[in-house]
Amino acid sequence: MAFFEELNIFIKSILHWLYFFVGSSVFFFVFGLKKVVVFGKGLYLPIPNENSFSVQFFNKIRHDTLPSNVQLITTSPMSAFISQVLLAVFLGFLFTIPLLIYKIIAYLSPALLPREKRVVMWSLIPFVLLFCLGSMFSYFFLVPATFKIFYPFATIMGATSFFFINEFIMYVFDLMVAAGIMFLLPLFMILLSFLNIIKAKFWISKWRYAFLFFLILCAVITPDGTGITMVMLFIPLMVLYFAGYFFANRFSDDIIEERSGEENLTQ
Repeated sequence: MAFFEELNIFIKSILHWLYFFVGSSVFFFVFGLKKVVVFGKGLYLPIPNENSFSVQFFNKIRHDTLPSNVQLITTSPMSAFISQVLLAVFLGFLFTIPLLIYKIIAYLSPALLPREKRVVMWSLIPFVLLFCLGSMFSYFFLVPATFKIFYPFATIMGATSFFFINEFIMYVFDLMVAAGIMFLLPLFMILLSFLNIIKAKFWISKWRYAFLFFLILCAVITPDGTGITMVMLFIPLMVLYFAGYFFANRFSDDIIEERSGEENLTQ
């Protein structure tokens, strides 16, 4: 019974985020930038139109990531509609993720000490920055590199390259979200060491295991048989791992000095 009560409290704590998320998704699906004349001046304003933000974002990612010789196709009238809904949901999630993290932190805050609450709250900003950095890294480097490596094989064989529109969107978004989550690695390392759950020295003592784990993980996530995109993701992950150890160790030293100072004052 206690589990369901706790689950009910958690759902209530993120309910405002859920409303905001649904509203944002509907906004990105219905509204889009369109040039209108206001007092004799042409302005681009978000108004309901068929060229919504989800469609504009789709055209942007198709232009930036997909080779010009690859054609996107739909197999049913619903495919394009579902694709726009998926795009709107993804944009709504990206737009509201800071609020979601804040709500989760607020839910966990009663179990934290005042100093731990401040550190966890301050982690919200680097959380968003690292997630966006990982997503952008995937968008500008991993996804285009994968397409450029694979599709020339079809051209050499004389085959016409097609891509189902739903598969294209899910592939791009899955890789962006996966890279965004993986780039949060140093933040989790720092928080776990700060909360004294895992010692900072543990990270450096297990770097060889991390090396092997990241190598396998990158090989699974990136479908590039040549290993180029795997290396492109693996190198920044190892850099982030050692950066996470460095800052976790620094914070641990500061905590030890602070606690020793507090003990001296009490004596």
